[in-house]
Amino acid sequence: MKDKTELLPILKDLHTISGFRISIYDTNLNEIIAYPKELSTFCALLQKDSKVRACCVRNDADAFEIVKKTDEVHIYKCQFGLYEAVAPLYHFGVLTGYLMMGQTIDSKNESRENIYENASPYTEDKLLLKDAIDRIPASTKQKIRSCISIMNICAEYISLSNRLNLSDKDLAHAVRKYINKNFSQKITMDSLASHFFYSKPTIMDTFKKTYHISISRHLLEVRMKHASKLLANTSDSINSISMECGFSDQNYFSKVFFKEYGATPSEYRKRSASS
Repeated sequence: MKDKTELLPILKDLHTISGFRISIYDTNLNEIIAYPKELSTFCALLQKDSKVRACCVRNDADAFEIVKKTDEVHIYKCQFGLYEAVAPLYHFGVLTGYLMMGQTIDSKNESRENIYENASPYTEDKLLLKDAIDRIPASTKQKIRSCISIMNICAEYISLSNRLNLSDKDLAHAVRKYINKNFSQKITMDSLASHFFYSKPTIMDTFKKTYHISISRHLLEVRMKHASKLLANTSDSINSISMECGFSDQNYFSKVFFKEYGATPSEYRKRSASS
């Protein structure tokens, strides 16, 4: 199976073709990966209102439920009149996630006016609202249908390539193996979510449930164990060791090391040499 990070270029290409934001969700409605990563200017502005945010989440959840029942791409409008579409993702016939595309408006002249009328009660900055609406891509119904067809092909590819197929135990094991191998690199929950194609809450909860330790704690322990070995068995500089263990700041590395071992890296090295 190909690396799941290869899906990001697919989302990027689909965005380039359509101009729409493309995202993937798991069955718990957690966004796993998206391109662009940020919400559109319009959505970011309106979702500052908690009621709007709740309504958006509810609309998406309703759309996901329809897709779950019909096994087909579902096209719908949000409360402000923007088109969105959702397609199902499968693994051996089992629903494992959703591919979403949005948002766009049709090319009718009155569409932007209607959106402004619907959205204006939720923000005081009318000039910013108008600018945000102007940034929403407008498409003919034919283009929307064509993009939906391409999205459906991408969804089928993701399903056929079995991208979302790890059990909880397998996912936790894969994350642990990845950390143990790549601890010298910058590892964040965002990077893990993109690499494994699961949401951050799913990865964190599954890892904690399986190993009874948080991901951040495990990463720290792996880095500290490697650092202690290098200090005891090599003459590498402390700065070099800190970088090899994933720390860009030597001072921060020393503070963390002291907290773990009750000694600075230099003291630990001297202690190891005399023992």
